[in-house]
Amino acid sequence: MGGGVAEAMSEKITQTILKTIKILTNNEITDTKTRLFGSNEAIFDSVGLVGFLIELEEQIYADFGKNITLADAKAMSRATSPFINVSTLAKYIKSCLDE
Repeated sequence: MGGGVAEAMSEKITQTILKTIKILTNNEITDTKTRLFGSNEAIFDSVGLVGFLIELEEQIYADFGKNITLADAKAMSRATSPFINVSTLAKYIKSCLDE
């Protein structure tokens, strides 16, 4: 993809993540470094993360027309978790959509 198209897709992915967080938590998050999981300041505990990922997969299908699985062996085997924050998750989702 060209630079502009890739940037637009990355922005759309980030907006999909933020929209899904708002649906589930009723919080308006704008900082892409907001912790999703893995610390005391994180938005989700382990159960909440699972629910979030299920809802997010549905939102991704609605927004991009592609089914992806976020919590799979590929995600779990990464050296750095894709679920740390909005930014890391957006990059991971982009790589899944690009496959």
